[in-house]
Amino acid sequence: MPVVKAGTAPLGAILLLLACSPATPAARSLGAPESAASASALSPVDTGSGPRICVHDAKDLTPCVEDCDRGIVSGCAAVASRAERARDLPHAVRHYERACELHDAASCVSAARMVGSGAGVPPDRARQLDLLAAACLLGDALACDVPAKAYASGNGVARDERRATELWARACTSGVPAACDAIDAGE
Repeated sequence: MPVVKAGTAPLGAILLLLACSPATPAARSLGAPESAASASALSPVDTGSGPRICVHDAKDLTPCVEDCDRGIVSGCAAVASRAERARDLPHAVRHYERACELHDAASCVSAARMVGSGAGVPPDRARQLDLLAAACLLGDALACDVPAKAYASGNGVARDERRATELWARACTSGVPAACDAIDAGE
């Protein structure tokens, strides 16, 4: 492949050179010759002895359970979602909580929803607020409001103005105007 000094060729020319290189997938689609070695590397043969892959809608979720056991958040979330759809709610809550522990904000929110409503587990307001606060700290700004209000008012948890302000500040920084208003109002 020709060597092009940085800044001397237009970007389009560089991209065309890369696309026409026989080592790129774009070149193969353009009809560039392909060696037998590269063809076999691109088309692996499934011998049945390779690693099993967690697929969200697969009939067998065993690979997802195994992934979750190894600390892979997507495996936990897949098992939780499937368990919830199958109405195995205790199993769903347990896996959403595991995914939350592995830093998945959406799973924290799902676990909080189920724990707060008593779906599959006894309702637990304090646990629900902890899960929502975890989602907030993981970047889900919309999850910050409920625990912030609860800490500000002492509803279901001990009153904690500092924690309420911290949660609202995270939401405000992420662009949630109501959180900024709550800080300004000193709720």
